[in-house]
Amino acid sequence: MNDQSTIEEIIQNLFHKAPELIPRKMLSEIVGGTISVKYFANLDSEGNGIKPRMRVGGRVAYPKDAAIDWFKQRCKLEGGM
Repeated sequence: MNDQSTIEEIIQNLFHKAPELIPRKMLSEIVGGTISVKYFANLDSEGNGIKPRMRVGGRVAYPKDAAIDWFKQRCKLEGGM
């Protein structure tokens, strides 16, 4: 099994029960706290966050597919599995 397929499996397992629209706080929880709510907000303000994003009232949420794609691009395995 190569690293890319392993990453795909891990990410699919993380997101399998996520709703289609994921609030920023929930996204941080889904990824096990590896990325904080504040860091997501900073990335968004710099233009480097998940796109598209939606503002619902005063809260930010991301479409599930966009969050998965963005997270995949930031992940790599080190040390093998």
